[in-house]
Amino acid sequence: MIAKKPNRHEQKTRETREQLLLAAETVFVRDGYEKADLLEIAKLAGRTKGAIYAQFKSKEEVFLALVEKHALQRRALMRERLAESSTVEGNLAALRAYYVGLAEDDVFGMLMLEFRLYTIRHPDVRERLAELYRSLLPENEEAAYTAMLGSAGSGEDAIPRATAVHTAFMMQFALQVQMKFEPEVFQSTSPKVIAGRIFDSLFELPK
Repeated sequence: MIAKKPNRHEQKTRETREQLLLAAETVFVRDGYEKADLLEIAKLAGRTKGAIYAQFKSKEEVFLALVEKHALQRRALMRERLAESSTVEGNLAALRAYYVGLAEDDVFGMLMLEFRLYTIRHPDVRERLAELYRSLLPENEEAAYTAMLGSAGSGEDAIPRATAVHTAFMMQFALQVQMKFEPEVFQSTSPKVIAGRIFDSLFELPK
C-alpha cells in the first residue's frame, strides 16, 4: 500500500513540530526539565507559544515527545546495525559498536538522564512515563536479548542479559555527566575506550 502524501497543511504542521522539538532539545539539555521554559522554546524555534499548544498539551508532553523521538531513532539505528549480522558474535560486535558510538552523543545521554530524574521527582506520573519507556523495549526482554546475544550463563557472577543492557546504558549516561563534571580527569582517555571496557565487562560470553 502506497503511503498517502501529506497535503500542504499537514506538511507545515509536521515541519512546525520538528522545529519545536529541535528547539526543545536545546533548552531541555541546557536547562533541565524543571527550568525549561515553553516561551523560550517557542522563540528559539521562531514560533509563538500558541504554536506549542497547538501541537502539545503541556511542557510534559513536549518532553515526552522529544524523549520518544530520540529513543525511536536510536532503536532504529541499533536494529539497522544488528540486521547486518546473523550470529551471536556478530550481534555482540554490532551492539558494541553502537554502544561505543553513544559515548559521544551527549544530547541523548542528557535527555535520558533527565527523563529518569523526572520520573523520580514526579511519582504521580511515574507509571505513565514507565509505560512509555516499556513500549520502547522488547516484550520479553531476557528472552529477546538472550536470543540476540547468547546466554549469560548460570554462575554466581552471571548477569542476566536484560540487566546488563539496562546497566550498560545507565553507566553510559552517568559517564557522560561525570566527564562534564570533571573534564580534566578524562583528558587523556577517549570516552569510547571507557565505554568499550564497560561493555566488555557486562557482555562477555560464558566460558
